Amino acid sequence: MTLGEFADNRRLKIRRDECGDVIIPGRQGQIYEYSDTELGVMFMPMPTRDEPWGKWRPKTWGNFRRAAIAIDMILRQNATSEGCLSFDPANDEQAKLAIKIAGIRPKRKMSPEQMARQVRTLSKFRFQAKQEGTLAAQKRSEGVNRGNSPMRGAGE
Repeated sequence: MTLGEFADNRRLKIRRDECGDVIIPGRQGQIYEYSDTELGVMFMPMPTRDEPWGKWRPKTWGNFRRAAIAIDMILRQNATSEGCLSFDPANDEQAKLAIKIAGIRPKRKMSPEQMARQVRTLSKFRFQAKQEGTLAAQKRSEGVNRGNSPMRGAGE
């Protein structure tokens, strides 16, 4: 199973990282392709204002590591407060834990009523923005026609 299929099956967002690799980003890590048959999950606590290298969380990583090893995920890298594991994407239990480790939230499911409400709201705001944009353009053109350019006097 590829990363794209895994993401589609579980309603997860895919994007490319700085290197151009396809990943599923999370709040405290990411899921990536480890091999043709396995995916990898990386646990890296998020940087904070006070700790740009990431918050020190050895207990959290230790708990995730023990839970993952108990369900036969393979430990690939282990540090004090971060690490990587590989897992079989077809194994539902391992996949759920990997998503939890990385802190990934699935895309929302919307009912038809919610979707219709969103469409109505969006179309209302687009209409208002179009009207405001038209009025603003008219005011600008009236100001230019009268010689009241906003740039007038800027260089004086």
